[in-house]
Amino acid sequence: MRDENTESLFTKAVEEYSDMVTGLCLLRLGNRQDAEDCYQNVFLKLLKNKEMLQAESVHLKAWLIRVAINECKNHYRFRCRHKTESLESVTLFYEDEHDRRLMAEVMELPKLYREAIYLHYYIGYSVAEIAALLKVPQNTIKSRLKRGRDMLGKIIAEEEAI
Repeated sequence: MRDENTESLFTKAVEEYSDMVTGLCLLRLGNRQDAEDCYQNVFLKLLKNKEMLQAESVHLKAWLIRVAINECKNHYRFRCRHKTESLESVTLFYEDEHDRRLMAEVMELPKLYREAIYLHYYIGYSVAEIAALLKVPQNTIKSRLKRGRDMLGKIIAEEEAI
């Protein structure tokens, strides 16, 4: 594969999937600087993996999510001993006030539910795809989505009551 073609495919992948990878890293790590580090590592690995650049977009998207999850896990191991920002800083990623408020509510959920909600509603993955990505049974994902929706409903109801 020519270098120009590699560069073109890489640029297209970054443009298409950078928001998704950034959002996933922010959700998993809760720290913008750590998320940016993981984001860079994910796309550096993509640049080194020329075969994946040529893969179908469905496979590339799944590969990027899997690599992002693994990068976040690796980064989290080291971060456990260091002070980090609060999860509230994640909402700054969104420009629209409504999106920021909704993401703030999602961020109040426990990590398991937050991740399932994000992958399903923000990225658009099915239950089966999320189960495969996270390596858990489909029923586990269904439970996380239901519990996450229930918790979001309570949070929204409490805010409306105020």
